[in-house]
Amino acid sequence: MARSEATVEIEAAASDVFAWLVDPERRLQWVAGLVASEDLGGGRYRETMEAGGRRVDVQSTVAELDEPRAVTVEMRGSGVTARASTRLEELDGGRTRVTSSLDLELGGLLRFAGGMAARQAQASLERSLRQLKLLVEERSRA
Repeated sequence: MARSEATVEIEAAASDVFAWLVDPERRLQWVAGLVASEDLGGGRYRETMEAGGRRVDVQSTVAELDEPRAVTVEMRGSGVTARASTRLEELDGGRTRVTSSLDLELGGLLRFAGGMAARQAQASLERSLRQLKLLVEERSRA
């Protein structure tokens, strides 16, 4: 299993940031590699991820929801199992520290790409959080 983690500070309240973590339309704007997200109800989503030129359909389920402090999503697809957790910590001055982690497990033929997948997951997580910061801060200034 490969683990990635990244942190960013955003100039906005945790409640404003949290809305971007759980809304499928907003997630499509900042989660790197997420190309489709369909709400199936009950905290379940059918999603399509793209990485390394491959598309993978996954079933995502909200495993933990502690608004506005944390959300954890478990994802399962063909040869892929992942657990993504995001924690929010309010800081002085209306800022929020966002820490996201991703535990990724590849099965079948994909398991041979583990090292490359781990590097791509780390870069994707960092890129996603930079994009989240830009979008949330842009909206909070408007």
